[in-house]
Amino acid sequence: MKFKNVVGPLSLENPNVQKIIEIAKELVKENKILKLKKLYNISVRSLDISTGDIMDIIQFLNNNKILIDGSKYTRDTILLNLYRKKICHTIDSYNGATFSYLRENIFKDHSGSAGQLLWHLKMLLKFKYIKKIKVGNYSLFLPLDLEDDLGKLCFFMKDDLNRSIILLFMKNDMIKKTHIYKEVNFKRENVNYRLKILMEHQILIYQDESTKDICISNRMKEFLLKNLTKIKFDKIN
Repeated sequence: MKFKNVVGPLSLENPNVQKIIEIAKELVKENKILKLKKLYNISVRSLDISTGDIMDIIQFLNNNKILIDGSKYTRDTILLNLYRKKICHTIDSYNGATFSYLRENIFKDHSGSAGQLLWHLKMLLKFKYIKKIKVGNYSLFLPLDLEDDLGKLCFFMKDDLNRSIILLFMKNDMIKKTHIYKEVNFKRENVNYRLKILMEHQILIYQDESTKDICISNRMKEFLLKNLTKIKFDKIN
């Protein structure tokens, strides 16, 4: 959605946008929660900006989850909490993490902290610092700018067998299904199951349906060629 210019395009760098954010911060300090209607009324009285432009700015900030009606936080203050900051850093560093991994590593010295972690994750989701997708039975939390299917690829790469299979396909343009078992040192039934899952998620695909020749998706291969050294292989589930 495009908004009307105030002084230049609407962005966080716009000085009038910053003025309204500062008013919002003061309201949060005074009242503990932010009411956008009150923010609008105070901005109209205190700023030399047209009412229409003020409404556009507040709508812009609300649409982009910089300000949320009824919240005691703004996007600027959400990461002042050390736990939320650490959660964001972990998810970003690992290209995603599951709830259980975050609980074990963020709150490893705290028992019974599942509810606390859930609260922090909800706040980060609410203010669009992270996103959540489902991979099988897992809830996977991803950096906001990482595409979902690439996040799934990074998730699967944390598992030893999945990683062995995927790396095998990185070295070979095409492999017959019957040859894969000879190349990885795992039970046939386990390999079969992982191949099925990896193909369901379009990480591996049939190069030739009739011969059952399998290859890695070109897009996934390109991503791994650029990022393989950056992916941390700690188990995340």
